Amino acid sequence: MVGDASTLWTRREIADRILKGENLVIYRGQLLRIPQSWLQAHPGGSLAILHFVGRDATDEIDAFHAEATLEKRVKNYIIGRPELSENGIWEPMTPPVATGWAHRSAPGKRGEGRWVREAGLRTKADDDSLLSSEILLVSTDKATRSSDEPVPTEETLKPPPATLSLEEQTEHSRAFWELHKRITDAGLYDTPYLSGYGPEVARYLVGVTASATAFVYGWYITSAFFMGFVWHQLSFTAHDLGHMGVTHNWVLDRLLGIFIADFCGGLSIGWWVDNHNIHHREWGICAMQRT
Repeated sequence: MVGDASTLWTRREIADRILKGENLVIYRGQLLRIPQSWLQAHPGGSLAILHFVGRDATDEIDAFHAEATLEKRVKNYIIGRPELSENGIWEPMTPPVATGWAHRSAPGKRGEGRWVREAGLRTKADDDSLLSSEILLVSTDKATRSSDEPVPTEETLKPPPATLSLEEQTEHSRAFWELHKRITDAGLYDTPYLSGYGPEVARYLVGVTASATAFVYGWYITSAFFMGFVWHQLSFTAHDLGHMGVTHNWVLDRLLGIFIADFCGGLSIGWWVDNHNIHHREWGICAMQRT
């Protein structure tokens, strides 16, 4: 449901909606409500969205989506704008999923559901080896704090202290996008098919030929070695396809990825993308907090 883009949402109102199970994220100074239907259909997986509930996801959304996709999708989810700090910055919340909470929708009942504690957590208060900004999820029977809460609370949404101030993080973001523009203008994101993937294809063909030849002559260990070599090397191309970094067309890269990963390697490219995208997003957040 599209809301009034001019409606101002206070921090308390946003927190209340999140605690009711809604998926609210900030994008370019606008408040987006992501419906459950899109959460499940999102090509990058549901966790990519859940880990930014209550956060400003502008950098991540812009980095992982084409402009045409943003123009088509984002406007459908705008429900207003968030109340920002005096410096015009949104102070991030801790997404419920980051502290082990998952919201399960009631089958056939729109807008209803319940919170489920999937994992407990440990912080610096429990483990001195952790940074103040770090949260470690553990099995619920090993959790030492908050394991008995029936639902997430406002306290759950409070972010742990970070090494960098919000102003410093904003400055890092600005510097990143300046670098990104320079790289784009230089054409370094363009795929060099002949010089880039030409040697890769040649390497695969040599490996396949060597494996087949060895098999014909009964050198099975040698054949298996070259077969494993080809599978190992193919994973690098599957990685690039999963990042939509070959043709830069989601459909074509996903189809090629399905052929290489699913049919040749026996690994679901959809599962890999879902998990790997989270790895990149969370690594970026942790790197910023550790700087």
